[in-house]
Amino acid sequence: MRTHSTQTSNPVSVELSSSQSRERLVHVALSILRDGTEAEDAAHDAVEQALRGSGSFRAKSLVSTWLHRVVVNAALMRARRRRRAAERVAANDQSGQGDVVASVSDWRPTAAARLEEREDRYRLQAAVADLPRRYRDVVELCVFKELALPDAARSLGITSQAARTRMCRARAQLRERLAA
Repeated sequence: MRTHSTQTSNPVSVELSSSQSRERLVHVALSILRDGTEAEDAAHDAVEQALRGSGSFRAKSLVSTWLHRVVVNAALMRARRRRRAAERVAANDQSGQGDVVASVSDWRPTAAARLEEREDRYRLQAAVADLPRRYRDVVELCVFKELALPDAARSLGITSQAARTRMCRARAQLRERLAA
């Protein structure tokens, strides 16, 4: 007799079975979209994507961290679609064509946009490299390796509060350096 269901053997399904986890996904989406209905739709999309892609989950991070990233991506996609729709409406209003949808422009970033993005990435990497080591380590683990703060703290052998403090100080220094 089999004692474990398929759902319990899949950590993503187990995490999603919690109503608290689903509420957290809606909350994350709401913080990005600022619209309750859109946030619920984005969270629903994220749940579907997570269940379809649960095989790609690697236990290098917490399931909740992975799901957080999935819902952020789903919310950002909805925000992009909403922005594009608003741009089309604005273009139609300016052209005097009324409800006719403007022709779809090339969605790929221009060479100038790619260059600017690359320069921004280099500036950020250089600014992070210039941080004191105790701050740089927390940023690298939490931002670039996408570890949750408590996991990063354990990895560094410090308390979660110390990691949180270092992250706040690192962000302040990065803002200052990147604003210059």
